Amino acid sequence: MSENKLNPDQIAHFETFGFLHFPNCFPSEEFKSILKVAEELWTRKVGHKPNIEEDIHLDSFLESDPRLMRLIHDDRIYEPVHGLLGDGFIWSGSEGNHGFPKDNTSHHWHADRAGEKELGYIRIKIMLYTEPMRKEQGALRVIPGSHRLPLHRDLMSFQRRHSEKNPSFYGMSGDQVPCYAIESEPGDMLIFNHSLFHGVYGKQGLRRYIALKFAACPTCDANFASLQYWSPYAFEPNEVLIQSEQPRIRNMVEGLKEMGIRGRRVVGNHYQGDWRTS
Repeated sequence: MSENKLNPDQIAHFETFGFLHFPNCFPSEEFKSILKVAEELWTRKVGHKPNIEEDIHLDSFLESDPRLMRLIHDDRIYEPVHGLLGDGFIWSGSEGNHGFPKDNTSHHWHADRAGEKELGYIRIKIMLYTEPMRKEQGALRVIPGSHRLPLHRDLMSFQRRHSEKNPSFYGMSGDQVPCYAIESEPGDMLIFNHSLFHGVYGKQGLRRYIALKFAACPTCDANFASLQYWSPYAFEPNEVLIQSEQPRIRNMVEGLKEMGIRGRRVVGNHYQGDWRTS
């Protein structure tokens, strides 16, 4: 059995609590080389070496450089994703984020894929933070088990309020909500279910991360509609992925453009009104 394959306890942990934390997934020197390439991409975007104040968001981040694209099929990422999503899982994009708006040091409680309709279709996000993350200084906070009913339903009021500047959650400020903070070091890997309620409080200093997104193989109209509604970009994979020499990568994107036709056809039948906040 590969050392990167998930064991039954890890799978049960993810299914029950909605997240996993892998300390020291990438050795220090290797992670420094990953960060060096990321810094090159952020620098290219703004035309100079970004300072700590600059807020930069780049989509298709890994796809922009072959030195980063290898992470998509790296055993340390691929094997856990396969263990959680099963055969036929698909790629749904990457991000590279540098900094944050200085007038907004919080990212209030929310689920990326909220609503009871979403809970039967698993999508996951992987976070690689490039600086140490602590609870009071911007670490990812999660509400364990909130990707499952009935807790997910009970927290939908959080979803409706998370875009407010100073929301109250059951009479508490966001940083007072009971939670688990996933404190991490550079080189750690965090995985969480897209339907898990999460938030960030106390962002400060230099803050950067790389994110990878995957989804289970869509098998019904509801799955295709969900992808089209929340992640239409998934149906337009970067050409470098389609032409990749890596079988794992090609398998993740094969047929996605054709799947988009079905997604666009069925989305209206499954989403009436704004389900993002319902």
